[in-house]
Amino acid sequence: MQGLAELLKSGSRDRHRGEDTLLAEAAHLRASPAFADAVREYTVAIARFREAPRLINKLMASETRFRLTAYVFYLAADHENYGPLGGATYTRLLELCTQREELSPRVLKTTLTLLKLAGFVKTSRNTSDRRSKSYQPTARMMDFVRNWMPHAVNALDALQPDMQRAQMFAQDPDFSRRFAAAAGREHATGIPLIDRMPEFTCFFGKREGAIPVVLAVMLSDITGTPLPSRAQVAKRFGLSKTQVSSIVAEGTGLGFFSTDETGTPQPTAYLRDSFARFVSIELAFYARHMRPA
Repeated sequence: MQGLAELLKSGSRDRHRGEDTLLAEAAHLRASPAFADAVREYTVAIARFREAPRLINKLMASETRFRLTAYVFYLAADHENYGPLGGATYTRLLELCTQREELSPRVLKTTLTLLKLAGFVKTSRNTSDRRSKSYQPTARMMDFVRNWMPHAVNALDALQPDMQRAQMFAQDPDFSRRFAAAAGREHATGIPLIDRMPEFTCFFGKREGAIPVVLAVMLSDITGTPLPSRAQVAKRFGLSKTQVSSIVAEGTGLGFFSTDETGTPQPTAYLRDSFARFVSIELAFYARHMRPA
């Protein structure tokens, strides 16, 4: 079995080549006549997914915590490298996060505690070494993942209908685990998606609460419906009205929003273009790993 250190070392050699090909794949998707439909499917599904109980919203509100949640699922799902119980140990998680300079041991411990409180993971001891324990996804975490994946599955079906990913997702019980293992390896050893467009994701991905506000604004723009009030946006996504107002002000300063005389935010051409490019990169990444067994 290949350890995490070996995966990280071998993956770094192909990092730049992978970046170039992924961006080319993303541009190809963006050029498709069906891309606007894919963006709509993506935005509707991911906005619906973000409507979650407060504790789960707390996990998702921070990109760092959400990414760590994905790392737990990836390591637990990687049976090929870590055996049938997976490899989501504290040591491996810390090694991965330290290698990427993503979070401190304190944040790692806090997030793992939140995952246990949310009922997303349970711990099991290594039968050969009682000092070692691994984190196993619960049925609730599996449901969480299955509720998250349709935003990519449906959008990709709009772009590549012959692949029939929605059918695979519905009928193949190993689809989610297989995707998590393959995508997790590439994410862990390559350039994270959120780091491919830093000028956009420094706000969209790393500002707590920014993702749902951007989604609300883009959903209004895509569907041609009025944007809900800031209080309604806050209630829908588990934010405070003050948070929403602060995010609107910051996004306006960065050129992502313009506001009318009532203070209602609207997407600028810069936001529309940045959002479309990010969606295309994310979908290209998923398309690589959402494949038949």
